Amino acid sequence: MTHSPIRAPRPVLFDLDGTLADTIPLLLASMHAAYAAIGGIVPEERAWLRGMGTPLRAQFMHFESNDLARVEALIGVYRDFQVDNLAIFVKEYVGVRELLIALRERGHPIAVVTGKGEWMAHLTLKQVDLLDPFEVIVGAEATTRHKPDADPLLVGAERLGVAVDGAIYVGDAPNDVLAARAAGMIDVWAAWGPFTSAELEPFAPTHTVVAPMDVLTLLDRISEH
Repeated sequence: MTHSPIRAPRPVLFDLDGTLADTIPLLLASMHAAYAAIGGIVPEERAWLRGMGTPLRAQFMHFESNDLARVEALIGVYRDFQVDNLAIFVKEYVGVRELLIALRERGHPIAVVTGKGEWMAHLTLKQVDLLDPFEVIVGAEATTRHKPDADPLLVGAERLGVAVDGAIYVGDAPNDVLAARAAGMIDVWAAWGPFTSAELEPFAPTHTVVAPMDVLTLLDRISEH
């Protein structure tokens, strides 16, 4: 009698903003506060969100024509507002907590890979009581190249001690889809985030999950093949 090989639980890596926690109102309010204080042309909100996944400095640089002094001033106000208003604006997504508990119970290695600074990532996850489940948190400081480049995800896999082959990366933004593919991971679009299907269509996500617990169903389905 032959037996099917026992497969180890797939590693599951997550984006943070718009995926694990609904930080979008805070990110937009922080951006508006920064421009209200420093002045200048306020970026259109959808254009600002398209930079999600990249470090804050890179987001501002995109709109500020490499004016480093302005960028640093904007970042200062943005970060102060973000910390001061975290508890007001940030909410948990329904189902995320249950998903993380289920993944841990099933033995899946899990990590966060985000364009946020690591300190802010810890603070955000703590705010929505999602810090404890994660073995690894990779922030912007971990690499010199960022999403949509593969490097942050590769660091996440390395710190988890897992291979990228067969790992999945769950994120809400186009940069997440692109980074997963660049890293050789399975890209999964979290459709409960701020991006619409029309905005993701040009990037043709390999898999789409409409609600957090759908990740478990997806894992079962792709593990059958």
